[in-house]
Amino acid sequence: MKIVKPNISKIAKDFWASYGMKPNPPYDIQAAVSLILPVDVVCLSSLSILKIESWLEKRGIAFSTGVGNRDLHGFILTYQDSGFIFINGSDPENERRYTIAHEVSHFILDYKIPREMAIKKLGYEIQEVLDGLREPTYEERIDGILSSVNVHLYTHLLEKSTDGSFTDLHVLNSENDADSLALELLAPSAMIIKETKGKNKKTVFEEFKKKCNAILTTKYDLPITIAEEYASRISYGITGGPSILTKLGF
Repeated sequence: MKIVKPNISKIAKDFWASYGMKPNPPYDIQAAVSLILPVDVVCLSSLSILKIESWLEKRGIAFSTGVGNRDLHGFILTYQDSGFIFINGSDPENERRYTIAHEVSHFILDYKIPREMAIKKLGYEIQEVLDGLREPTYEERIDGILSSVNVHLYTHLLEKSTDGSFTDLHVLNSENDADSLALELLAPSAMIIKETKGKNKKTVFEEFKKKCNAILTTKYDLPITIAEEYASRISYGITGGPSILTKLGF
């Protein structure tokens, strides 16, 4: 069982390498984002869609999500190679840290990497299309299809509809990848496995999971529910899961 996709692990390593210094847990993801990416983090109390739209309107930016108002933990808006990450200032600090990691993962996976790939394969002229300044030419559309790159204006992915359900499979996959990268940015799986194993050669699922969860919540300060799920996934990958006797209640 793979703990994390190889490309996700590499992206996380490249991110911290770009930061230029080795972070100490819990990782200050906001400082790193502010230093190496063209992204501003905006903290608003009781974050909601209306609050975001109002904040942007006061700064002369007309923007609408196209969905009804609801409360949010985080939201990212990208435009012309830059972006804003909005976080809920009413959330606990570790929740805000995870939200920043999750939203910056969207910026990297859904915007930055596809944009760089399109420019690399189709040339700098395609930036005008990606920034919404003009429509792609017929040749650019064909080249995009043949090169497997997106030649359209990037639009935001609001992960859930007003009722809280995922809108489509593409959005669901995007959310799963963003969650995976966020965890790798805040608590690299290889490091967590090494710290959890210690000098013990024998690994038992429940013991491994308990120790892993403790490391994630105390040293790396992940939110409790996120740490529990991550600890379980890592533990299954390393130990193969609970023994048959444990499953039977013995």
